[in-house]
Amino acid sequence: MSSKFKGNLDETDIYIIRKLCENSNTPLACIGDELNVSPSTIHKRINRLVDGGVIERFTILFDPIILDLKTVAFVGIELERSALTGKKKEDVIAELMIMPEVLEIYETLEPFDLMLKLRTNNVDVLREIIGNISSIGGVLNTNTILTTKKILETPLKYEAVETDNKVNKN
Repeated sequence: MSSKFKGNLDETDIYIIRKLCENSNTPLACIGDELNVSPSTIHKRINRLVDGGVIERFTILFDPIILDLKTVAFVGIELERSALTGKKKEDVIAELMIMPEVLEIYETLEPFDLMLKLRTNNVDVLREIIGNISSIGGVLNTNTILTTKKILETPLKYEAVETDNKVNKN
C-alpha cells in the first residue's frame, strides 16, 4: 500500500476500488446505491484514496490496433556493473521513462536487471527504439521477445486478490 495512505482500507474502500477498476466511469450514485450510502460519501472516499496514493490515476483501456500500434515486445536489459545502483541506474530509468513506446518498466532479478514492455507500429520502429535503448549510457545488453498474438491484457482482477489481511472489517 502507498506509504502516503493513512489508515486502513475497509470493505467499502475495496468495493469502490473494484467497481472503478471494472469501469472507471461508473456513476458515483450507482456505487452509492449498491453500498447504501450517498454519492457524496463515495466522492469523499475516492478523494481520500487518491490523496493517499492508493488510487494513482484514472485511465482508459482501448484497442491499440486502432492507432496502428500492433507490435508488442518485451525487452530485457542488462546494465553495466557501474549502473546497477545509484545515480547511473536512475539516469538509465529516467531516459527510458521519456520514451513514449515504453509502456512498463520493471526491476528484475536474473537474467536481466530491467524488463520493459514496448508497443510500436511495426518491427522497423521497434528495431529503432531498441537501438536507442542500447545506446543509453549504462546499458550493457538487450534481449528482445517479440509477441505474435495478444491472448489477454487486463488490469488487475481484484476478485482474485486475497484482501483479508489488508481490510478493516468494521
